[in-house]
Amino acid sequence: MDSQIPTRATASPTRRRLLFTAAGGTSALILAACGGSSGGAPSEAVAGIGPNGFTFKQPVAITYWKSLEGPRHEAQVKLADDFNKMRSDVKVTVEHVGTYDQAAPKLTAALAGGTPPETMLLTVDTYMPSFARQGALYPFDEFAKADKSAQFNKYAPGFIKNGTINGKLYQIPLARSTPLLYFNKDMFKAAGMPETAPDSWDQVLDISMKLQRAGVVQPDNADQSRFVFPAAAYWWTMQSMIWAYGGTLSDDKFNPTVTSPEVNQVFQWLQDIVQRHRVARYYKTEGNSSTAFRAGQLAFYMGSTANLTQIEEGTSSRVGTAFMPKQKARNVPGGGSGMCIMKDIAPEKRQAGWEFIKFATNTPNTIYFSQMTGYMVVRTDAESNPDYQKFLKEHPNAKVTFDQMQYVRTGDSISQLVGSTQAIEAAITDVVSGNKAVKSVLEELQRQLTNIAQDAKK
Repeated sequence: MDSQIPTRATASPTRRRLLFTAAGGTSALILAACGGSSGGAPSEAVAGIGPNGFTFKQPVAITYWKSLEGPRHEAQVKLADDFNKMRSDVKVTVEHVGTYDQAAPKLTAALAGGTPPETMLLTVDTYMPSFARQGALYPFDEFAKADKSAQFNKYAPGFIKNGTINGKLYQIPLARSTPLLYFNKDMFKAAGMPETAPDSWDQVLDISMKLQRAGVVQPDNADQSRFVFPAAAYWWTMQSMIWAYGGTLSDDKFNPTVTSPEVNQVFQWLQDIVQRHRVARYYKTEGNSSTAFRAGQLAFYMGSTANLTQIEEGTSSRVGTAFMPKQKARNVPGGGSGMCIMKDIAPEKRQAGWEFIKFATNTPNTIYFSQMTGYMVVRTDAESNPDYQKFLKEHPNAKVTFDQMQYVRTGDSISQLVGSTQAIEAAITDVVSGNKAVKSVLEELQRQLTNIAQDAKK
């Protein structure tokens, strides 16, 4: 895929214009949501704000609840430590509250007991929308409009849109990711093929069949079989594939649309590549396919951009990355998490939370966080930073993750509802592993998702 990985540290003029024009447009929409003009008396939320944001006469103590471990934990702790060293009027205490799934019920309990943290890291696709709709989170719109030091228009527009619920911004991006196509360059070379990843789903099938015939992958430990492509039961990559074929999981009102011809075509493609063409293996989880890829038992892997560091370091072969394939179009869901402020806390604590979040996601710090963790930078002006330009030149796979930001799209609304993604992944398993008829599986999935949506609307 050498020809697809730019060697220059800056994006093309067309791509740069797209990123920045979109950023300005999204920013304008968010700021307009605040209402009113730039004149007049400031609201209570932003009263006393100065040219560099908020300062406090008396020290303000806030707590930041976080998830993620390893380098992702260490990076967040350092951001808080650096902020505390810089500010004498705000003190941030970091508390690790487990995985995202463990943290959410803890927040529910804390809200019920009237003891929520001031700031928290929440997933963008499920927990943040849920807590926002419950009225637990405080919108950032007035802060974004009033605080010019935040340079709000520099945040990646797709990530800002992801954090917007019912016209209000409830999350600032931090640990953001998209699905990515990884491939084993050494296997391409061994098969006598150009080291260029497939650009479309048709090409995925064609190249997979050529690699399969070349016998370049290592045999599976369990049955000694050889397959090159993973068919994992993973809704996130399925979302990108469905968009590529022109379909959706639902409309924006939570009404499922999985019986459409486009979704049927995607599920049939996935079943065929396993059962008919026999070049792909079913995996119950995305994690299992990652393990197989790193062991040389797959030529491809579809997973998060946040996994880039582990994949590169854990694979003995040369690893390449590429955009998720297109068909009729190319789009990727934004995943990961961002920083939120609780609603029912003192105004000065909300303001202090904004100051910490603004600091943690500024341009130098999003670059630091990206380099330390593998997550994507969240600001478009990162590409003009000399240190980041140097980093991208030395790490071309990271350049691919940056360039794919232009294709970020908010996941279909049904994916935000509890139980929906599990139902989608069960349907993938039925089609791929169980070899059940696609039409009947999707009809059952439509029924399940409809029930989930109706329950959520009650």
